Amino acid sequence: MEIAANGAIAAAYFVIPLTLLPLLRTTKRDIWLNLLLATLFIFSCGIGHTLSALHLHSALWHWVTAGISWAAVVALLRSQTRLRYLGETFSLLEATWEQALTGKVLCERMGDDLKVLKLNPAATAMTQNLLQPGDRLCEKMPFHRQQVYPYEVPLIDLYFAALDSGEPNRLEYQYKGEISGWYMTLVTPLSPQLLYMTFAEVSGMIHDPLTGLYNRRVLEMELDDWEVCLFIDLDRFKLINDQRGHFLGDELLKAVAEVLQDQAQRYDGIAVRNGGDEFLLLLPAPDAASPAACPTPAAIAEDVLSDILAIEIEGANLSASIGAASGTIDAFQEDVPINRLLQAAETALREAKRNRRSNLPQHRIQVWNSALARRRLRQITLEAYLAQRSSELEFWLAYQPICCLQTGAIVGAEALIRWDSARLGRVSPSEFIPVAEATGLVHRISDWVLCHALEQLAQWQEISTQFNLSVNISPLELEDDDFLDRIMQRVAGAGIATHHFGIEITERGIYNNLERYLQSLQELRDMALRLKVDDFGMGQSGLAQLLQFRFDEVKVDRYFIPANAQNLEKVAICRAIANLADGINFDLVAEGIEHAGQRDLMLGLNYSYGQGYLFSRPITAQNLTTLLREERRLGVDG
Repeated sequence: MEIAANGAIAAAYFVIPLTLLPLLRTTKRDIWLNLLLATLFIFSCGIGHTLSALHLHSALWHWVTAGISWAAVVALLRSQTRLRYLGETFSLLEATWEQALTGKVLCERMGDDLKVLKLNPAATAMTQNLLQPGDRLCEKMPFHRQQVYPYEVPLIDLYFAALDSGEPNRLEYQYKGEISGWYMTLVTPLSPQLLYMTFAEVSGMIHDPLTGLYNRRVLEMELDDWEVCLFIDLDRFKLINDQRGHFLGDELLKAVAEVLQDQAQRYDGIAVRNGGDEFLLLLPAPDAASPAACPTPAAIAEDVLSDILAIEIEGANLSASIGAASGTIDAFQEDVPINRLLQAAETALREAKRNRRSNLPQHRIQVWNSALARRRLRQITLEAYLAQRSSELEFWLAYQPICCLQTGAIVGAEALIRWDSARLGRVSPSEFIPVAEATGLVHRISDWVLCHALEQLAQWQEISTQFNLSVNISPLELEDDDFLDRIMQRVAGAGIATHHFGIEITERGIYNNLERYLQSLQELRDMALRLKVDDFGMGQSGLAQLLQFRFDEVKVDRYFIPANAQNLEKVAICRAIANLADGINFDLVAEGIEHAGQRDLMLGLNYSYGQGYLFSRPITAQNLTTLLREERRLGVDG
């Protein structure tokens, strides 16, 4: 009996180390030595019992066992603090596991499935009690064997790929079923057989709380499968929101969201609130097998516009401009597909907003086409060249004289920037200035114009002390406090009479942000600069708005200058503007004077100054210097 008992004890002493040996491969350095010495101690005890069972008593082996035992004791005593810390850490990890807001699941590979070993309460709740320890993952939740957007393989295959590679992976996917939503899952292989998963529903992070549509964060995910994009911008929404209140504005936004959600569901797409009153509709490629069932992007855009125009809440109506794009967008090849699609649709939207003359689809909808692609490619090229400082070496200023209509004497000029690019040829300001405004480069260009124009004016005032010079500035400059400080410094350093230097602002630009611009204009007036309105009459409510600020000079746009006295409508408009000028005391310049008949007609309407080809085309500074030195009279003989 004693031999059998010793044999049983010895066998246990051998089995226990064999179960501990695999842990030595994965255990951390902090307890590796303790575990190794404990394993050796148990193993040595087993050998001792085996020798005793065989009546082969060995004093030497007892000394070996004693040495290993005391080595283990010393190691344990020295690591008491560390072991206590590890124990507390395990308790903390257990509490964290149980109380975590994210779902946590520990699984073991079992054939072509995963067996759930452990899961926390959050995981139980998120899976709606579908999973319990011991369950097979795919048996209880079959969608793991289905393809989920945006991946082209089942989730279980992605889990196994992580196990096979030994590398953690982050998965973001959309599932529609018993636990619908967007999920983010982190899979971490602990061994070739054990997989630790933590997951959370992120639907709330990627949905707009007001409309329920996706928000812009969904665009950060892998969205390469969309082939059609509609970019929708509501018209006059800010005006309605400000005048009628945010509650009504919110109701209108929700109504638009319903329209877009219906369209998204009809074509298996998604609707996104891009921000404010901008929306996106992303759709998959049309089904080639049944093209009749898949309308074109333009047709879908017309349906969307029609439904938005039909919205009426408390007497408030909406309209929209829509840009549409589909397929491969060659002009944006440097970017990822979804960004190329979005940029193309946004470019088309900007074109649609330029053309909006009515609520008819042809005036509200623009589809991306080859012409827009060429224009976008040209814009990208201009942006690249304008961004280079060397482009300033290719700028120069032309000057178009402003003359007294009665005598033809040159009283001033308008400075006009020109760009003669070595690679692009001559680029019109009407082409590169909008690009500069869109990219923020306009501030640098305006400063260049300001410096060179002031330098030239200082030279001309030595020839003609009463000579006036004006420069055009972008309305964006009026929003920039740095520009106002800069212009003050430039003018002060130029040594000129400030009331002979003018700032021209287009009328349409002023009224885009009237309150802010009027404040900036007052600051310019405080510098004693001459303030001018350019292209007067082309804005939306020129005469009424002009009364809110007293300009020194108004340049009436060439469109309103009558060709002859028989053009009664334009004559009446010009006479009304002249009466207004006389009443509130500002000078008038008639633009676009091309022949003597126009000059005489405008003189008869009490206009004092004119500008146009009758007097001179834009000329170089050197040529204008010559005219000033000779005191030339322009247009009096023509």
